[in-house]
Amino acid sequence: MTIVDRLRACWGFSPNVDRNVALVDGFLNGKTVTELAQEHRLSKTRTRQIIEKADRVVGGGILTKAEPSEAPPRSDFMAAYRYVWSLAERHRLGSVAPYHFFKELQRAGSLEQLVDRIKRYPKRAPLTSELIRLVWLKETGESPWPAMKRSKITIAEPGCAADHPDRGLHCQRALEAAVQELVESAAAAGWTNDEIAGALLEVARAHQG
Repeated sequence: MTIVDRLRACWGFSPNVDRNVALVDGFLNGKTVTELAQEHRLSKTRTRQIIEKADRVVGGGILTKAEPSEAPPRSDFMAAYRYVWSLAERHRLGSVAPYHFFKELQRAGSLEQLVDRIKRYPKRAPLTSELIRLVWLKETGESPWPAMKRSKITIAEPGCAADHPDRGLHCQRALEAAVQELVESAAAAGWTNDEIAGALLEVARAHQG
């Protein structure tokens, strides 16, 4: 696996991943920081920061001497399980679940030990546990525990006329349980309360046109 391939595997769903990988690839092929900054419309400082971060992520070989034994364990796992990002996307587990997966994997030391730990202490974020299950299923062909139950949200129909003065309140009550379930799922996935509240407001505004 080349440095560029390894870097793409490690950065996964990171914002601007294609641009950043192309930038590092250009640097490895002899382009200067100034040339890359102009090409990608970035400051030289930002360009240098991206290259330095890439060097740390893959354990050297870009700016510093490659020392595979000193590469961060998490990047080793990210390179070994490159498909985790697309697996999470395909099963609608969000872009945060892979980061939690690799964090848990680094702590456990191996996929086998992680699965064993989840079996003994099953209280984990549901999306992360489901991703662990899917990875184990892909690797072994067996599911270590039942699949996560997908939520089936039902909303009560309006029980009053369209011009009823309390219709808005009735709608709020009808949505309350569904929103609460959504908030809990988002929190379990790793989002903060402020982030969730802000996102819900933005989504609501977007749907208002």
